Amino acid sequence: MAAKTTSCFTFLKEALVLPTRNPKLFAPILIFVAAIAFLIPAVNVVFIQPLTAEMLHHVAEMQTTDPSSAEYARLLEEIRQEARELVLIAVALTVVTLPLVFAKQILAFSAASTTYSGDRYSLAELLRRVTKWANLRGPLVTVGVVTALQLTFMALLGVYLSAVMRHAGVLSVQGAVFVLAFLAFMYFGVVAVVGVAVSVADEGCRGVRALGRAWRLMTRVRRKEGALLAAVMVLLPTVVSPVYALALTYARKSMAVGLYLLFGYALLSAAVQVFYIAAATVYYYEAMESKEVVVTFHGYAKIPSGEGEANV
Repeated sequence: MAAKTTSCFTFLKEALVLPTRNPKLFAPILIFVAAIAFLIPAVNVVFIQPLTAEMLHHVAEMQTTDPSSAEYARLLEEIRQEARELVLIAVALTVVTLPLVFAKQILAFSAASTTYSGDRYSLAELLRRVTKWANLRGPLVTVGVVTALQLTFMALLGVYLSAVMRHAGVLSVQGAVFVLAFLAFMYFGVVAVVGVAVSVADEGCRGVRALGRAWRLMTRVRRKEGALLAAVMVLLPTVVSPVYALALTYARKSMAVGLYLLFGYALLSAAVQVFYIAAATVYYYEAMESKEVVVTFHGYAKIPSGEGEANV
């Protein structure tokens, strides 16, 4: 429906108003996303940071304690216990947050996709829809592929950065290559978000195929809009990041104030996430509705918009 417009900002405007078309669905999803955004930093502030500070304090005490004394043995045992607690907290947090993050993506993308398509589901109706295997399989496979590729990319970046730091003589060249690789990693993150939108909108397109379609749409069909989407997804979170830094600062003085600020940050972060998920979804639909769609990596083909999805 937005294919008739020419402004590259149109899909962002559409994404802004999309949640208002079904507030009974997007309101609980926003709260759910905010709860997840609050969980990790709250655990960090309440448990991880104090425990880490206590462990570092004990390590500092050990430096001035006789290794043969009973006090040294006591400090060593406390450090071991604190390290075990940190590991348990980290493992528990990972086990809890991974399925929550996946559920967040499925619900938010499904809400954006169905609302854009004209459906007005309630949260209960959407849950019944997305829990069907036919609707769940595509996003599940795509998110799994994206996660594996991102972890691999991050590992390679880490290895390369380590090599750059060891070779200061050619730092300017290797540093430039690292910056380019990091920018590519960030751009892949945007492609991945569009890829998840693809797998939610099209049940038959998932995994690498969904990422390939997202890549072709962003680099061949709607390049300006794709670049704009990438800029929004990279820059918009930096707008709310000072609130997070402020919350961490105040948490050292007052835990209650820090948690209040973290809750405010979580709400802002949730709004940003819902917006860019809606933007990626609208971008995908508008690109597929456009007159030009990619049929090969080397050219375009003019085909009716109704046939676009079958050929990309």
